[in-house]
Amino acid sequence: MLFNLYDFRFFNASENGSAMPFGNSKLLATLVVIPYILACEAIFLRRQRYFIKIKNHVVGVLILYEKPETLRVSELAVAPEYRRRGIAKQILNSSARVAKERGKRWLELTVLKKNFPARRLYQKSGFFNKEERRWSLVLRKKV
Repeated sequence: MLFNLYDFRFFNASENGSAMPFGNSKLLATLVVIPYILACEAIFLRRQRYFIKIKNHVVGVLILYEKPETLRVSELAVAPEYRRRGIAKQILNSSARVAKERGKRWLELTVLKKNFPARRLYQKSGFFNKEERRWSLVLRKKV
């Protein structure tokens, strides 16, 4: 549960909270935080969660879960002020090493079709299209 509170605080603090639809209202934020945390606990129950830290500052979030032949990246985010520094690429490389160590054949993730910066990163990192959905693509990489 603590992870999801930190996760919420990470995104709320990103870009001074401008990414959050309810702005800086503490009461409204509190009313959203509790259901958010409970929902995340239910959704991410069997997933490994990591914070990426640089000099005691959380700069990113990574959530992984295992399938029989695949290690799946279910969430990967880097704080806006730390983007374009190679952090996401390092996270992907580390995730591929973990997948290989665990005997998986694939590293897999989903990305929105309109998220062109992320798609470029994944393509440069060796991911290819596995499946196309209405709003997103499922990408995979052999490890």
